Parts: sequence; structure tokens; C-alpha cells
Amino acid sequence: MAGSEPERAATGTPGVGAGAGAASLPVAVIADALDRLGHRAQVMSSGMRPVVPGDPVLGPAFTIQAVAHPVLSERPYEKELEAVDAIPTGGVVVFSAGGMMETGIWGELLSTRALARGGIGAIIDGGVRDLVGMGRLAFPVFATAVHAADSYGRAEVISYGEPIVCGGVAVRPGDLVAADPDGVVVIPAEVADRCLSDAAGKLEKEDRARVMLRDDGASVRETYARHGVL
Repeated sequence: MAGSEPERAATGTPGVGAGAGAASLPVAVIADALDRLGHRAQVMSSGMRPVVPGDPVLGPAFTIQAVAHPVLSERPYEKELEAVDAIPTGGVVVFSAGGMMETGIWGELLSTRALARGGIGAIIDGGVRDLVGMGRLAFPVFATAVHAADSYGRAEVISYGEPIVCGGVAVRPGDLVAADPDGVVVIPAEVADRCLSDAAGKLEKEDRARVMLRDDGASVRETYARHGVL
């Protein structure tokens, strides 16, 4: 556990040079930009879906790791409570539960605390619960499963603020995470500025291509030849 690392990662956020509009860049366009930068395995698994809809998410990762723990311990949730109380302002919770589907390791109360801490969303590789309560918070949550069973005696947080694998993608504290209805993509911190700039440029080309296709009667072939997007 490295409790101070997430706080360092939340300052000087990579990608801010791309402008305030970066948060509205579609995940698919960001993924395309990463492909062209040689980072072709940054999109989380297709099972990672929005279970609590909200605004698109873009922010530095705050990582949490849980493992299977079929023991009724005397001090349950200890590391998990510590982790959630350390979420930085503007951070995106990226919670690896190893894809465990048969327990809800995240729910309404943790979302409430994350929101109070200034978090902007949660990405959970595992099960969540309390969908009705979380839905009232307008705090975006993506997960690979929904399950009503408590995590106590089933899963336990062992660390936070350290590199993890979530949805099949390596995530380090401070890497940027973007999420929308198309899925979740991880932007390595060292290429974040370039990636977001390239993605913004591609989105502009797509806007011009849309006009050609819709208003000018151009074919897909003509449009692609001019703008190089489809």
C-alpha cells in the first residue's frame, strides 16, 4: 500500500493541456488515438459495462486491489475503508476484484463516500450491488457483474495506490481512465497529452466527415479518402 501515491497522482493531471473539452472525448476515439500511438491493448474487456449511468468519466486512476477471501475475519473491510477514505478529488476509482462475480464488492455507501471525497466515477472488475441507491447519486459506476451478496467472507481489499490489472488492462496510479457507454479505456500517463490531442483532432475530422456524408451526398469512399476516418 502506498497511501500518498494517489494524492500525488491527482495533482498535475496528465492531459489537461488538451483543454476542458477532453472530458467529452468519446472512448472509441481515444482508443483509436492510442492504437495509432502503438498502445493497442488499452480497452477493458467487453464485460465492463455502465451499471449506473452518468456523465462521461475522464480522470486519474485511484487503484484498489481485492482478492478472494473466504474467511469471516474479525476486522472485515479494514483496508477497503482505508482505501475509500483516501480517494483524491477528481480521481476515478479503479477497483480490481479479479473478476469475482458472486459478490457485490461496491455499493451505495461506498459510492456516497467516493462522491463526498470528490471522486468522479468507479470502475469495478467484479460485482456491485445497491443499484437503486447508487442510481440516486448520479455517480457513474462501471462493473462486470451485479450481485446482491456481501463481500464479507468472500473478498477482501489487500492494497491501494499500486499497479493493478482491471478488465484485462494494466492500470497504474495516475494513468488516465476514460469511460462512457462504449466502455472503459486506460491512457498511460506518459502518452496522455499526445493521446488526448490526437483524439481531439480525430473528432474534428469525424465532424467534417459527418457533414460530407449527411449533407453533401458524398460516398463513404470519398469521405474516407478526404478525411481518413470512418
